[in-house]
Parts: sequence; C-alpha cells; structure tokens
Amino acid sequence: MRIFYGCLLCLLFFSCIPEDKKMQAKAILSDSTGAYVSKKDLSGTVVGYCTPTLDAPFYVALEKSVRENVLRYGMQYLATDGQGDINKQVLAVEDLLSKGIHVLILNPLDPKALVPIVKRAREQGVLVFILDSFIDEEAPYISSVYANNQLNGELLGEWVVNNIKQAHLNIAIISGNQGNPVGREKRLGFVRGIADAQLHKNNRVEFTIVTQGWGGWTNNGGLKAMEDILVAHKNINVLFAENDAMAIGALKTIKEMGMQGKIALVGLDGQKEAYELIKKGEYSVTAQNSPEILGENMVTIVARYLNDEPGIKQVNYTRSVIIDKNNVDQFYNPNSLF
Repeated sequence: MRIFYGCLLCLLFFSCIPEDKKMQAKAILSDSTGAYVSKKDLSGTVVGYCTPTLDAPFYVALEKSVRENVLRYGMQYLATDGQGDINKQVLAVEDLLSKGIHVLILNPLDPKALVPIVKRAREQGVLVFILDSFIDEEAPYISSVYANNQLNGELLGEWVVNNIKQAHLNIAIISGNQGNPVGREKRLGFVRGIADAQLHKNNRVEFTIVTQGWGGWTNNGGLKAMEDILVAHKNINVLFAENDAMAIGALKTIKEMGMQGKIALVGLDGQKEAYELIKKGEYSVTAQNSPEILGENMVTIVARYLNDEPGIKQVNYTRSVIIDKNNVDQFYNPNSLF
C-alpha cells in the first residue's frame, strides 16, 4: 500500500470513523489506584478471571496483577486459561460460572464469540467486567479497562515523523493476527499519527507502507515475518510491530541480515526487554501498556462498584505514554515480570 499526497483522503477517512457508542462514557485512569480503601467487607466475594492465554509474558504478568489486587481487597480468587482458543475460552468461562463466582473479569479472545457467555453470566447474576481486549457492545458488561491503543499508535506515528531522519519513510508493519480489533486500532492509529504529523510539519503527506506481515504476537512469529519481509523488501527503514515481542523477534532477523542500525524499531506494550534494548540504542521507541497498571485499575473499579461508588464509567483507558532513550530510565524495572 503506497501513501502519498492522496493520503489526505485516507486521513479524512480515519478522522470520520465514528467513535464506539461506549466511548461516550469513558475515562482516563491514573497509573496507580492503590489508594482506594473498601468500606465494605468483600471477603465473601468470589472473583473469577479468564485470560485468553498464558503463553506470553504479558498475560502472565496481567494474571498476576489481577490476582494480587483481588487478594489485596480480601476477595476470593479463581482463574482459568483460554489457551489461545476461543472454544476453550468459552469452556473456561463456563467452568468459572459453575463454581459460583460473583464477579467475572474477562479478557476476550474475540469481540463477538464471547457475547453469549457474557449474557449467560449476567442472567445468573454475575457481575461482568472486561479487561485489555474489546468485546462487542451487545455484551452486557458493567465496566472495562483498556490501553488507549489508537492514541498509542498516533503518538508513535508522530514520534517517527519527528525523530526518524529519512528522506522518505518506507515502512513495514508486523501485525498480530487477522481480525484482532486491538491490532487494528494500533496500526490505524500509527498511520493516522504519521499523516497528521507530516501534514502539520511539511504541509503534505508522503510515506510508503511497503508491506504487512503477520507474527502471531510472539518473538518467533516476528522473526519469521521479518525474514519474509526483508527477502522481498531491502529498502525498509521503519518497522512498526503491534507489540514489542514481535519487534524483538524481528530484531534478531535484522541483525542476522546485517541491517542493524538501518531500520528503526517501533513497538507497543512497554516490555522490559524492549526497554533494555532502548537503553542499548538497538530499539527506537515503544508505547506503555502495563499489565500491572491494567490489573490494578480493573480490580479497583470492581471494588468501587461493589461499594456502590457513583461515577464508574463503562470504558476506561490507562494513560498513554511513549518511551524512548530520553525517558526509559523512568519506566525500566529489572524485577518486572513483563
């Protein structure tokens, strides 16, 4: 896909994408909500959490954050694993419901496939909260917490325009998996951010998205996708990967092909290993999507709801932060799981 002056039409299209109706009731959360103290005794409340998978450091750290915060409020905790398969995740939620949970925190693999089980949970009187990945608006959930993936993408696009000194941007994209709404928000935000920043800076829009690969959100997937990309396209000077894991895998390929220093690596999530590579000068920039912050914010909203607190929004975003060599030391934690 090539984007030049005609990209202004594309920019206008992105600008006209209607906001989800749920965005009318959204909030930006602080990085820490640990100060909230429950007025009620929540020890009789059983919280079930269903993760899409535990086959990635992000999800392991997110489960740990949810568990620790549930226990911090004195609630009981059960967890199940969707094992990366939508049918297995439905069965995993059914297992939680059979155990008499009062609260379901769900990280859905698919925005539509989990709607029926959420409806069933609500019919059983279970309070449903959505974490990290979107679910269709038809699902009757109470509140949700996400990273602002579109804004993160926009900020990264702006960063590229202001920091990558190339006469022309030849960009490769490595996406997670087809149909994933989170990945779509990230890449559309990135393209929109580049276009808007170039328009403001140069009064024109001119860049090329040379190709798109698919990495399945993993290091090995990113490595293989980058192999395929560089075999066909030697002129790449920017790689945008929809998470740090794929970008880190892609870096191995870039090094093996002797192209280190020629391609700027742009990722998302704020993985510890990405921070370490930024500190070494081998990785350009990432956007924070902290599992610790996501889990803490989600469970605090649950506790607030159980305390009948007013003003709880249905859609809540964690704060968007871009991390590069100038501020990486503020965010790097060598003891972090992710």
